[in-house]
Amino acid sequence: MPFKAAQRGVNCIMQDAQAALGDGLTLCIPSTIIHHCFYVKGNGAVSSGVVTIETASDPEFTGDWAPLVSNLTVPTANPITVVATDEDIFVYQGVLAAVRARISTAIVGGTVTVAYRGHTH
Repeated sequence: MPFKAAQRGVNCIMQDAQAALGDGLTLCIPSTIIHHCFYVKGNGAVSSGVVTIETASDPEFTGDWAPLVSNLTVPTANPITVVATDEDIFVYQGVLAAVRARISTAIVGGTVTVAYRGHTH
């Protein structure tokens, strides 16, 4: 499973125009990054498909990862239904060790791109 370290304020592409079931790129999150945004964009005429933002304590964990639950006053949904030519944002605050954006239901009629951006304040 490929993984890399996230950098503060820099977009990291976790799924790049993908449609098939899969984990995508796993990110290791430095403990100083506590504000997390996941941008989920449907490309083309998507008719169905779902992305689940997940976390684990180790980027090489091979068991079932935990779906991340939004902890904001106005929570954002997870899993995220991918919509044609639409971009949804999943937001989380707190310390994370490893995250991934897993295509949990195949994307039909198009693809999905998922980008991550984290901030310290």
